[in-house]
Formats: sequence, C-alpha cells, structure tokens
Amino acid sequence: MPSALIPPERIIACSVAGSKRAVLTELAALLHALDPDQVLESIMAREQLGSTGIGHGVAIPHSRLADLAAPILALARHPKGVDFEAIDGKPAHLIVMLLVPDDAASSHLELLARLARLLQEDEFRKQLMVCDDVMGLSEIFATKGFNT
Repeated sequence: MPSALIPPERIIACSVAGSKRAVLTELAALLHALDPDQVLESIMAREQLGSTGIGHGVAIPHSRLADLAAPILALARHPKGVDFEAIDGKPAHLIVMLLVPDDAASSHLELLARLARLLQEDEFRKQLMVCDDVMGLSEIFATKGFNT
C-alpha cells in the first residue's frame, strides 16, 4: 500500500536536476494543488536561513504555507547527488520536501524530526536508493508509518 503522505505522484525516482534550485523546482511542480512559484519562494527563503542538507546524502527542505490544510511531502531521488550545502559537505541523493500549514508549528517540528530520524538510518536510505519505481518508494515510506 502506498504512503498517503508521499504518494507515487509526488515522487521523482531519478532526478537529473543540476542544482538545488532546479530539484526544488521539480518537486514544487509535483504539487498540483499549490502554486509552484509560491512553494519555491517559501522553500528558498527557508534555505537562506541555513541549509536543510542534514548529511548522509539527505536534504529535507521545508517550510510553512498559509492556506495549507495538511502536511504535504514530496521526494526526489538524485543518483548523482546535488549540492545542498550539507553539514557533511556531501551531495544530497534523497531530497524530501516538507510543507506544513502556517499555524502548525508543533506538528511541523514533529514531522521534521521524524523524517530526520528515519533518514539517518543507513538501511532505510539503502532501501530508497535501490528501489526502482515510484510505487515502491511510496510503499517504503508507508511501512515506516508515513500514512497520516
């Protein structure tokens, strides 16, 4: 069963974007119910405060948006990696965009912490990197409880 929080239609299995901004633009374009320019502007403003590259080939760009009813996640897997100015200096291969309602500060932090803990697990990252389709990638997140 695919993840409700990261459904297959919000996953890029093989991004070839050449920059952080380009991969974020790709992810924003997957969020059909939202204005991609507003999403990109919000995410890039957050990136200006400090990199969301958490190391181990992972970045979790995130922001809060007004008029958003519930958290939205999108995933890009980048085989070559893209520079996210991560704390370990390594490129990001797994980029998980997190958007939450503007008034959901505590759930934002909880979801961000949950994602960060999960993506720090070597085995979980390996599963994501070897899976070859968006349905499978969504299901991997579902098995870890990312359904609601």
